[in-house]
Amino acid sequence: MLFRKLVNSSLLSAPIRCSPLFASHHKPSPTNTDSEVFEFTPENQIEVQKILANFPSNYKRSGCIPLLMLAQKQNNNFLSLSAMRKVAKIMDVPEINVFETASFYTMFNRVPVGKFHLQLCGTTPCQLCGSREIKKVSP
Repeated sequence: MLFRKLVNSSLLSAPIRCSPLFASHHKPSPTNTDSEVFEFTPENQIEVQKILANFPSNYKRSGCIPLLMLAQKQNNNFLSLSAMRKVAKIMDVPEINVFETASFYTMFNRVPVGKFHLQLCGTTPCQLCGSREIKKVSP
């Protein structure tokens, strides 16, 4: 019943573009293209090795989230397409695995954000604790 309502609603009537290389909602922009090159700094290369040392060599993919966090931190709190591809190459996994992880977790910013980036929880427990009132204050 709920599915039928969703299908008939305008929410699902918009066309969904899916690319085999990047199935999540990637929006190309001048700051986020395939031609942009991302390399870890020498200091962060050392951090990459420290992160990967925490996992057995056949489980490098377990370092995906820490490596994405490091890439985002280096890239001004923004996780570019080239940074995600670099992480996939380091871990020796298909790019889509990294793209799926980055699109699932809200802590990864796949579009540039401002200097101050505030996120409010919208779940029922947070609303009971006052998140609605906080949202009303923000413009």
